[in-house]
Parts: sequence; C-alpha cells; structure tokens
Amino acid sequence: MSYYQPPRYDQIIEVFAGSARYGLKYYDKQVWINDSYKVITDIWEWIINVEKKDIDKIPILNRGDDLRLITDIDPKLKMLLGFIVSSGVEKPRNIVTQWCDEKQEFKRHIKRLTEYCGKLKHWKITNLDYRELPNIEATWMIDPPYEEINAMGKHPYVHNKINYQELAEWCKTRKGQVIVCENSYAKWLPFKPLKEMRGQKYTTTEVVWYND
Repeated sequence: MSYYQPPRYDQIIEVFAGSARYGLKYYDKQVWINDSYKVITDIWEWIINVEKKDIDKIPILNRGDDLRLITDIDPKLKMLLGFIVSSGVEKPRNIVTQWCDEKQEFKRHIKRLTEYCGKLKHWKITNLDYRELPNIEATWMIDPPYEEINAMGKHPYVHNKINYQELAEWCKTRKGQVIVCENSYAKWLPFKPLKEMRGQKYTTTEVVWYND
C-alpha cells in the first residue's frame, strides 16, 4: 500500500473493505470500512474487538485439516480461518492447503492480529451497498472486485454484481481524495499503470485512478 497516495484527510473510507490494507497502513486515523458481503464485515467485527486471550486460542492447523471438525471457536473466527487456509479465495474454505502449510499462514496472521490487537476499536464498520454511503469529504479508497476476473483464468466473485459504468460515475462524484484500484484489464475509468503484482499463479499489473 506504500505505492498509493497517502491520505490527505483524517477520515478514510474503504468502500470494498476486503482485507482493508490501506486502512491498516493508516490505522490510527478515522477509518470506516464497508463491504456488502456480510462475511467480510462479520470477520472485521471480530478482529476489531478481539482480545489477546482470544488470539492465544487460535489453533495452528496443518495441511489436510478440516475446519468443519473444529466446533469450539467463534463462528466469525472460523470464517477468518476459512480465508487463511487457501490462496486468493473469494469465500471461506474448509481444508488447509499445502500452500497455507508451507507459508505458515496461521502463524503469520496470528502475529498480525497480535500487532493490531486493541488498536482498531475506533474503526467504523458498515455492511452496505456502496451506493448507500454518504458523500462526505474523506480519503476514499475504492478497491472493488476486479471487473475482468475471468480474463485471468479465475472465477468471478459470487457476490460481485457491480455495474462498473455506474461505479465509475459514482467514484467521480465523491468529495475529497479518491483512489480507485483495478488491474490492467479494466477500462471503466482512465486508469494508469502503478505496479506489477506477482501472485501465486499469475502476474498482473495494478492500475490506479486518482480524481486529482
């Protein structure tokens, strides 16, 4: 996230929260995270309110372990673990993959949760359609599900029903500083190349649009 413009406003709004990487980089500001996918906002509610004793109870799972067999943890934590068990998934999975095991993803996420524990309680969470958000002066980080996911050989997000031309006009009308992220397949705004992103299977180019 260091290659995007830093926020010029104390209020940051992440419209499609996902992993909220921009908000986490500037976590001490007034961060508002929103996502229409309730699984995401439920997970963030758990993260924001987590206590150290809860983090200490997170199990370290191994390749082939099945989350469905774990019954004594918070359902919201189980959803978070469901995203950790595999790479780049659009919804929680159940089986720990070789990738997760080799990358020691559970230990990495526990470290991150410990780092931010108790520091995000001032954050605001909403589970809204992006069009319901009020148009206030803020730094708007808009990182929607990519428009052309199929062009990269992946399946579309099941909860992605975005009209991108409508989203483009909405982005242009936001007050304050607007940062819109996509990849190089996208044409719904006049994006400019920003950074090459190397994933597990694919290399793509991250592009950005700024309203200034």
